[in-house]
Amino acid sequence: MTIDKDASGITNSNVYQPYFDIDMHYKTFKNRRQQGQVKLEWTIKHAMRFGFVSAIVCAEVWQTSRAKTLEFLNKLVGMGLLQAAKTIRAADGRIYVLTYAGAQYARELTQIDFPFRSTSEPIQQVNQNSIMHDSILSLVLALGIQNSNTDGTPNPLWKAYLTELEFKRLFPSNDVKNVDALVLLKNNEVTAVEIEHSFKRKQQHEQSILKFKSALLGEQKLYDKVFLIVASTKIQQDTQRFYKQLLDEMPTRYDKKTKQPLLTESEAELLKEQIIIRTKFINLINDKFY
Repeated sequence: MTIDKDASGITNSNVYQPYFDIDMHYKTFKNRRQQGQVKLEWTIKHAMRFGFVSAIVCAEVWQTSRAKTLEFLNKLVGMGLLQAAKTIRAADGRIYVLTYAGAQYARELTQIDFPFRSTSEPIQQVNQNSIMHDSILSLVLALGIQNSNTDGTPNPLWKAYLTELEFKRLFPSNDVKNVDALVLLKNNEVTAVEIEHSFKRKQQHEQSILKFKSALLGEQKLYDKVFLIVASTKIQQDTQRFYKQLLDEMPTRYDKKTKQPLLTESEAELLKEQIIIRTKFINLINDKFY
C-alpha cells in the first residue's frame, strides 16, 4: 500500500506510511478460533491507536450483540491485555485501555514503538475530556474501512488511517495544527478528517480555515483535502453557512500584521473544492452516542 509520490504531492508522505501499513480491516471467518484471533488483534491495535477501545465501536464493527462484545472484551481483561475503566464520559459508562502486556503485544503486531505509561488508575491513561469525541472518531474511521455496498460488496471509503494521537507524535511542534485523523483514499490521496460534533462560533471556523490553508496550500503540504464529518443536521447547516460566509469574506479582509488578505481569491476557490462536508454518519452517530 505504498503512496505514489506523483499521485499525492504530500511532503513527508513516507512519515505516514508505517501507520497506513497497519491493516485495520476486520475480516470475518467461519472458523471460530480464527475469528477469535482476528478479533483479539483488531482490538489490541485499535486500543493502541486511539488510547482506548469502546464496546459500542467493537459491537458495530464486529456485528455482535452488546453482551457478546462485553464478554469478549472482559476475556481480554482476564488475559491481562486490557483493563476496564468506568467513566461517565463514555456513552455506555466504560472504556478499555491496554495493560503493559497489551502494549507490548500491540508493538509486536504493528512494528511501531509507541510511548506507553502504566497508571495506578486505568482511566488516567486517557484524556477524559475527549472520550466522547475520540469514540465517535474511532467509529467513523473503523466503519469507513468496513464500508460496503447494499449487496455486501466491500466498498471502503478509505483504506487506511492515522489517528490524532499518532499525528501529534509525528508533528509535536505547535507550528503544525492538529487534525483529528488522516485517511488514505483509494486514489492514494491523503485526506484530513475533522469530527464536528458541537456548535462552533464563526471565529473558530475561521481559525480552522487558516489551519487548513497552511496544511493544504502551504510550503509543507500535509494533506490533499479535508472531510468535515458532521454529527447532526443542525451542525451541518451551521457549518455550511459559516464556511460559505467565511470563504466569501476572507479575501476582502486583511491580516493586521502582514497587511495581506486573509485568503487570496484563488486560495478561497481552492478551499471551497478541497473542504468537503460529509453527512454519511449522522444517523449512526446519533443512534450510538446521543
